[in-house]
Amino acid sequence: MEEKTTHSKYLFKNKSLPKDYFPPIIVGYKIKTPENIGNIIRIADNIGCKEVFFIKDKEEIRESKIKKTASSSYNSIKWNFYSNEELEKIIPKDYAWIAIETSNDSENIYQSKLPAKCAFFVGNEINGIDLDVLNKCDKTVHIPLVGKNTSMNVSHALAVAVFEWQRQILHCKFPINVSRDHTSY
Repeated sequence: MEEKTTHSKYLFKNKSLPKDYFPPIIVGYKIKTPENIGNIIRIADNIGCKEVFFIKDKEEIRESKIKKTASSSYNSIKWNFYSNEELEKIIPKDYAWIAIETSNDSENIYQSKLPAKCAFFVGNEINGIDLDVLNKCDKTVHIPLVGKNTSMNVSHALAVAVFEWQRQILHCKFPINVSRDHTSY
């Protein structure tokens, strides 16, 4: 009988993805706490993202806390801070904008078909995603919460969403290609 191990590096050492796997792009919209920024970087690395965009006003940020929380992911993927004005220039036009947010038109994520090429948006810990950006998103999804607390930490919500996306893409084969023309906004 083979000896059990709890080291993930052994479990995932032979990872390979299909050629039509397009890693999502993560957009952290005005995230305030460095720990959440670090967690987002780490989740993005877990799911195979190539880059993470943080839309943030220019202010002092404790990069040491980001690095500590992100751990080895800190240097594994590309991530940077951008202004709100740069947003439409940095996301490829063939990626659908998916907001992870509760709104009057949001869909239950488990009942929603997610596109193969996604840019997932998570918002500020207090105010969420600004309406002007939310209105530019192709789809808004929410995570159904049935407990007394109906809010979720932004990095936890991101984890649920991107792993549901991965489940659909790798196991359910629901890829939907989207082409965007941002000039109409």
